[in-house]
Amino acid sequence: MRKYKSLTIKSSLLFILCLLVTSCFDPIYEAIREDVEPEEATVSGNITTITRYTASDQEFLVLAADDGLRYKHKDLNYHGEWNTYPLPFDLHHYDFDSSSHSGEQILAVLADSSLLYLLTAEFDHTSVEGTSYPSTIKLYAKNITANGTTWNTDGEWTSVPTKAGDYDIFPVYVDSKSEYFLSGFRVFQTNTPKKEHRAVFIRSYDLDNETYKYFQLNGTSAPVEFSLPAESIIDPEPSTDEDYIPLALSAVYFNGAYKFFTSPASTTNETYTSDATYYYYTNGDSDIYYSDGSTAINALDAKKVISTLAVTADSMLIGHGKTNSTAGGINRVLLTDGVPDDKLASFADINSNAQFQITSDYFVTALINASPEKREVESGLYAAITFSGVAYNFGNIGLWSYYPERGDWNRE
Repeated sequence: MRKYKSLTIKSSLLFILCLLVTSCFDPIYEAIREDVEPEEATVSGNITTITRYTASDQEFLVLAADDGLRYKHKDLNYHGEWNTYPLPFDLHHYDFDSSSHSGEQILAVLADSSLLYLLTAEFDHTSVEGTSYPSTIKLYAKNITANGTTWNTDGEWTSVPTKAGDYDIFPVYVDSKSEYFLSGFRVFQTNTPKKEHRAVFIRSYDLDNETYKYFQLNGTSAPVEFSLPAESIIDPEPSTDEDYIPLALSAVYFNGAYKFFTSPASTTNETYTSDATYYYYTNGDSDIYYSDGSTAINALDAKKVISTLAVTADSMLIGHGKTNSTAGGINRVLLTDGVPDDKLASFADINSNAQFQITSDYFVTALINASPEKREVESGLYAAITFSGVAYNFGNIGLWSYYPERGDWNRE
C-alpha cells in the first residue's frame, strides 16, 4: 500500500507541475509512453557509412565502428549480431609517451559489385602547434567470401594505388587563409540493393590547376578518371554567380546509367529484386525532389537540412544534420507508389519512438533499410548518429536500429 501511495503522490506532483508549466505536459507524457528499456551499446563511434556488400551471394551490411570493421547479414533482425572482421593494419591510436601516431583510421567502408574497399588515413602532427592531420591516405580492397552469415578470413587485402600516374587522387592540404588542414577529395557510392549497380566515385581537387577531377574505383587497379561535364550534374537550385561550378556530392543508379547530384543526400526506390522507378534527392538544404527520369518535382520542405535518405515500400526516412546546431534528428514522409507526399508524416501514426530516441541534438550521418521492398514497420532499419548540438549523451553516439519483432528504435 505504501508503494501505491508513493507512486500516486509522485504522479500527482508531476501532473500539477505540468499544469503550471503547460508546455511540458504533452511532451513529457508522450516521451514516457514512447520510452523503452535501452539495449546494450555494441556498435559505437562516429560511423560515416553503412554499406551493402555481397559475399558468396549473401547480402550484408558493413561499417566501421569502435572495434574496427563490423559486418552483419541483412536478415538478422536481432540485437548483438554484428561481427568483427580482421584488418590489414592496426587501428589508429596516439602514444602520449612518445608523442607519436600509429595505426590507421578507417574513413569510409565502400563496395562495388565484387569488392569491399577501406579508405583509411595515417596521421602525423605539426612540431610547433601540435596539430594532428592526415599524412597519408590509403585504399584497400578485398573479395570476401561467406560461410552462411559469417565471413571467411582467408585471402589478403590488396593495397590499391591512390595515384593516377603522378596525380594524387586524395590530396590533403593547408588552406592559406584559415591555416586548417583540408581534404581535397570526396568519396561517394551508389550503395544499391542490386550488387551489379554498385559503384564508388571520387571527386578530387587538382591543387595545381584549381580544377576538379572525377574517378571511379576500378578493383585493385588505380581508380579510372572519367569526364563529368558540369551540365550533367543535377542541381535543382543552381547559383546565379558567374563563377559557380556545380560539384557532384552523391550518385544513384537509375535506368541504366549513373546520375550525379550537388546534394550529399540522394537515393532510389530500387529493391533487391526490382529496378528503381523513382530517384530522390535534395537541394543541399531542406527540400526533397523526386523524378521518374523525365520530370523533376519539388515534393516538400522537410524544414531542416537533410543529411541522408532511406526508402521503404511506403515511406522515406529523412536524416537531418548540420554541424554545431540542434538541427539534427529524424523525420519521415509517406510514399504512394513511390511518390512522396507534400508534407511530413508523424511517427506516431505507426507508434514509433524514432523521434524520442534520435532527437534534434544528433546529426544523422547514415540511414539504410536492409529490406527496401518491405513497408516501414516490416523493415530492418539502421541509423548512425553523432554529435550535433550541445545537449547530447556520449553513450548514444553510434548505431541505432529498428526491428519489426521488437517494434521500436533502440541502441545497436
